[in-house]
Amino acid sequence: MKQTHFIGFLILLLAVTNIYADSHETDSNIMKADTNNDGKVTFEEYKAANEESMRKRFEGKDINNDGSVDLKEKKVEEVKKQEQYLEEKETETQQLREKYAEDRKKRKKHFYKYQ
Repeated sequence: MKQTHFIGFLILLLAVTNIYADSHETDSNIMKADTNNDGKVTFEEYKAANEESMRKRFEGKDINNDGSVDLKEKKVEEVKKQEQYLEEKETETQQLREKYAEDRKKRKKHFYKYQ
């Protein structure tokens, strides 16, 4: 019983540590946008620091490269996301099936070994 409490405590400790690290990292990334080093990030500084990543995301959505995103492009993006999600799920399902099949083989081998 003490061992399960100890394991639970370790899991809780690791979870809290990861949450703190993620939030701390986000804060430091935001402060990197402070170009005039006054300890404050204005909207203009933040926008300038994130402009490149925003541009890349927009260009990824603008399929025909006309400088705008219309309803057709949005639908194409949604279909691509859905297909990618289904592919990932299928891959995950196949990996689980293979793992379970391998486990069954091991159990059968172990079962027949002791008969």
